Amino acid sequence: MCSILGYFNTKLPYKDIIKQNFFISHRGPDNSTVKEYSLRNKKLYLGHNRLSIQDLATHANQPMENERFSIVFNGEIYNHFELRSKCNVEWKTTSDTETLLILFSKFGVEKTLEKLIGMFAIGIFDKTDKKLYLIRDRVGIKPLYYTFQNEEFAFSSELKGFARHLKQQVSNKSLVQFMTLGYMPNDNSYYTNISKLPPGHYLIFDGKNIDINRYWNLPKEKKYISYNDAVEETERLIRSSIKYRLLADVKVGSFLSGGVDSSLVSAIMQQESNNKIKTFSIGFEDKAYDESTYAKEVAKHIESEHYEYKFCVKDVFDFLEDFDTYYDEPFGDASSLPMLLLSQKTKEQVTVALSGDGGDELFLGYDRYFLTQKYLDRFSKIPQILRNILSIIGKYSLNDKLQKASYSLKNLNEQNLYALLYSSIKPWELSNLFDQDFLVESFGKSNLNLLDILEYQFDSNDLMDCLSRLDFHRYLPDDILTKVDRASMAFSLESRVPLLDHRIVEFAYSLPIDIKLKKGPKSILKDILYKQMPKELIERPKKGFSVPLKYWFRNELKDIVYDKIQNIDDRFNKKYLINIFNEHQKGRNFEYVLWNIMRIK
Repeated sequence: MCSILGYFNTKLPYKDIIKQNFFISHRGPDNSTVKEYSLRNKKLYLGHNRLSIQDLATHANQPMENERFSIVFNGEIYNHFELRSKCNVEWKTTSDTETLLILFSKFGVEKTLEKLIGMFAIGIFDKTDKKLYLIRDRVGIKPLYYTFQNEEFAFSSELKGFARHLKQQVSNKSLVQFMTLGYMPNDNSYYTNISKLPPGHYLIFDGKNIDINRYWNLPKEKKYISYNDAVEETERLIRSSIKYRLLADVKVGSFLSGGVDSSLVSAIMQQESNNKIKTFSIGFEDKAYDESTYAKEVAKHIESEHYEYKFCVKDVFDFLEDFDTYYDEPFGDASSLPMLLLSQKTKEQVTVALSGDGGDELFLGYDRYFLTQKYLDRFSKIPQILRNILSIIGKYSLNDKLQKASYSLKNLNEQNLYALLYSSIKPWELSNLFDQDFLVESFGKSNLNLLDILEYQFDSNDLMDCLSRLDFHRYLPDDILTKVDRASMAFSLESRVPLLDHRIVEFAYSLPIDIKLKKGPKSILKDILYKQMPKELIERPKKGFSVPLKYWFRNELKDIVYDKIQNIDDRFNKKYLINIFNEHQKGRNFEYVLWNIMRIK
């Protein structure tokens, strides 16, 4: 794992480019290099910070170049040794960076990308055609930001690679999106003039213009196969994926929560390893939130060398001070706090850790998918006149459930029902939190729905398929993968995600929903897992990776969040926020709103 950076036509001197590169050196502390090139008779700098994983020698440092290309690369190409057999060259290193360099020279950009199994953010300069390519992996595991302002172009793995130099203006639209979702969706960053390159896309910059192209997308056609064949093929792909992700010249471990996904990854990883693997879990001192005993039981069964850590409110204060530095822009997933501690402790033992992220999106594991369908079926049976009456009654209730029911009855469709289960702030609360004119200025209207905020359109006729695709394109890369990437990279730990191998993703989304749900949520993954361990180790109510914020906001974090509200700027309705704070102290739960307010810059 590494970081990449580039500047074109900048007024910064070379020594300051080196400083900008240093700001993201936590992602790659083993080597730091910046090289100068020329594009349209103007200077182009490419920078790289290396975390050595494959071929630890200095000849594998970056930027790496041949006669035509110069490349900076963050990530891993797991099948690169196989791809070398397609190239009749004399190799100088065993690095996947050199493999990429030769592949691009031989096959070009799109044909090379078709062949890759891995996670990556790539900057590659074609010195012959005078074009700079930026490429992001299919799923969005590795981050890549870019900006083009005042004829100066720059890119970086993290915002801190250029945000301290270039002009920053907070995007009103992104602020509303963040307060609603807890993250910045699509290609948005927190700033108006800085964008994320979307997953599965590549950008071409010729010194004057930007052209963005999609090179990969989810399949739409379905494969009609038997359930048993689906289980068998999924297991084959997962085993292949995990074998690939054991490729490293450093120690590799696994995050283990005791849930289906991480238990499956850890169990197969142990089977495919020659030695006892190391597994790592995080728990809470608050027993109501602690599931570490389940991870311990799974670790005992697979006979891993297990490490367990406890997260307490003291750790919150330790990480809050540097939280904005780790994440660069407001980030509302509070499970990032224990993830930071877990990453810090894991790095003491290994350099690479496998995670189980992606299983819920691919194989329908989230409760909200089923609740959306359940409520839609239930409410649609109520006559419209009665729905209108009940919605008026519920609207003025102080009871959260009645307010949600009121909104659902009045605005009965899939997206509005899903919004109730998905977003931090509900659609009807936005007009209380922000001024109407502010919303109109940001989105062109004040009456917003969830898909307006997500900037997404459903692309399937099947509700379950729609919702899982929505999460795959938004929640997964912009929340889950962002959380893990920033937390792990803060401590120079590489996280690998075997369930998000694009071969598994493509196969999962080609399966009809009735096959995926033949035995219930995530039944395909569960049936694979139950070949590895007894059901009783896994079968229990799903909790998720939740944090006891609601209690902390009534105790240890109470004064901090109140001070933040008192000093909030005029974009927000302070009176409304104070009311939320007071209601939370009385027992209602506004933990997500309060946490997001704490993260606002």
